[in-house]
Amino acid sequence: MLLALALVLMIFSVYGATRAVFPTGANVTTTIGNSAVIALVALATVVPFRAGFLDLSASAGAGLASVATAAAMSHFHAPLWLAIACGILTGVLIGVVNGLLVTVAKLDVFITTLGMATLLGGFLQWYTGGAPITTGLSLALQDFGSLTWLGAPRLLFLLVPAIVLTWFLLEQTPFGRELTAIGSNPRSARLVGIRTNRVVFVSFVTNGLLVGTAGVLLTARSGGADPLTGPGLMFPVLAAVFLGMTTIRPGQANVVGTVVGVLFVAFTVSGLSIAGAQSWASPVFNGAALVGGIAISTYFGRHRRAA
Repeated sequence: MLLALALVLMIFSVYGATRAVFPTGANVTTTIGNSAVIALVALATVVPFRAGFLDLSASAGAGLASVATAAAMSHFHAPLWLAIACGILTGVLIGVVNGLLVTVAKLDVFITTLGMATLLGGFLQWYTGGAPITTGLSLALQDFGSLTWLGAPRLLFLLVPAIVLTWFLLEQTPFGRELTAIGSNPRSARLVGIRTNRVVFVSFVTNGLLVGTAGVLLTARSGGADPLTGPGLMFPVLAAVFLGMTTIRPGQANVVGTVVGVLFVAFTVSGLSIAGAQSWASPVFNGAALVGGIAISTYFGRHRRAA
């Protein structure tokens, strides 16, 4: 994956149609800024997926959190701090509901979160009438999403700590080790005394916290809230997560690999766009990357279990 990312950067930096724009600081800054929300949603997805629970509603949840943030300011004239709190709490609430449905009601995680994603997408369409919310928003929030500090997108100053904290949570704490044990063998995890339902529930709440934060950043980056933007991030997010499972810790969802996957998807799509690729190229690439990531990560996962 690291070699693939390096190869993409090299090809688009020397290719005739893209070499004048692709390697410039402006394009790098824009691409990283645009991928910040995807990265945060992907991190949210990694947390419960470490225990084997793939959340398909994270992108739609970020969309709802984005609309909640924008609506609080535009429709209810809330101050910025309260609007941000509304967005984050919306994500946490979605995580709580998903966690209860999976751990208490014992519903299948795939069907549950897919249904939740569909429900949230429909709710977004109903509440907004299919129109974006762009008026009455805080200029400070929009500036945070679009401007830079020290030449780097301001979003990075929130994303980087989120990456570090998520990595620390999964790799350096008992909670992370318990999630890994559950993902490896739930029955054995219960036999050694791990309270699997509680650990999985907390993972979904943590997932919701990151999803809510991603929704706030989505509003900041886009300067508003579009009901279609959040749900539309599902495939890039899943592609990044599964591509990330092909590196660092093959066959296992991990933070560093996911970040590499996000960058690979982001810079490839950026290069294709600069090269003048037609609109179908991006979804075709995302779909191919997702299928390829699933295939490779499944192979590594089976190899790890066999070993």
